[in-house]
Amino acid sequence: MPERAIPVRRKAGRALLVAVLAAAAGCAEAPEPIDRAVAEAVLLENLNAANEVELALERVSRLCLEELGFTVHPAGLEYPDAPDLEHLLGAEVYSAPDPSLPPPEIYGVVVDSPSITLVVIDEHDEGAYTEPNPFNSQTESERDAYFTALYGSSEMEPEVVQLPDLGQSERAGGGCMREAEDAISGGAYPDYLNQAGLAGARGGTNWQSDERVQTARFDWAACMDARGYDFESPLALRGSLSNFAGDLKAEWQIRQAIGLEEAEAELAAAVVGTAEDDAACHEESGLQEAQETVFWEYLIAYVSANETAFYEFQERAEAMTAQAQEILASGRLLPHPESR
Repeated sequence: MPERAIPVRRKAGRALLVAVLAAAAGCAEAPEPIDRAVAEAVLLENLNAANEVELALERVSRLCLEELGFTVHPAGLEYPDAPDLEHLLGAEVYSAPDPSLPPPEIYGVVVDSPSITLVVIDEHDEGAYTEPNPFNSQTESERDAYFTALYGSSEMEPEVVQLPDLGQSERAGGGCMREAEDAISGGAYPDYLNQAGLAGARGGTNWQSDERVQTARFDWAACMDARGYDFESPLALRGSLSNFAGDLKAEWQIRQAIGLEEAEAELAAAVVGTAEDDAACHEESGLQEAQETVFWEYLIAYVSANETAFYEFQERAEAMTAQAQEILASGRLLPHPESR
């Protein structure tokens, strides 16, 4: 009988730029702020363009891997079709739930989700996956060889790079991902990361440290505490529900202690009860209003000081995805073996 369920967290194939972007310094006068509606429209385009670059890097790096003989891949990146800003910015900004929605739509968690992959280890250290796939079915040495070819090391160690405007960031330390980064960016991948940050497409301002947000989150947490919860933030609450869905999935799919219908009903009851309290505490604390106000205030000030990068990023990202398409159409990324 399996003893415990351990969530498998697939390391991100790409190290996303996470930068703390301060307001532009050294300017004698603050720039004219970009209109909020314009900022929203351009940011949406930039975020979607950055996601397309991520997908392009995945496809080109897999072409490289297949040239090296690796034909079995882990689950790939997935982005929804035509996402809106609320989806792209996520619960850090738009955290208030809508308890009137069907339970699976309130927080987006369900038991029977392929995104919840667990491995249950028995007393013999043998693992069983809730979402078995050909990649997980390989031996550990085969998976290590794959990641070494992809990132230059089995531990996927990144290289720290210094960006001119944003400070330190990370890129692939080697392997096919590094080859793909250089190929689609014309050898200027760190410069792309720098512009992505300036354009608001990878990273963000330090808006969450603003006293208005901190006070509203403290008030939200105090309200939830009074209702019997112990969460520091709405993200922690959502993470707890995701973990509960994983536990229920293990009970259903591996231990077979309950059926799927019972598992989904138990999760739905937890989601609905939590969402009602969460929504009430959002209203009492004014949390989402504070987050939205401060996020856009900081974002607009930042991109207004970097208008060229903000407005031109989508064009650059599209040029990179076009280059990726040319590489994929050629069927080859690496030089021919005879020319290496």
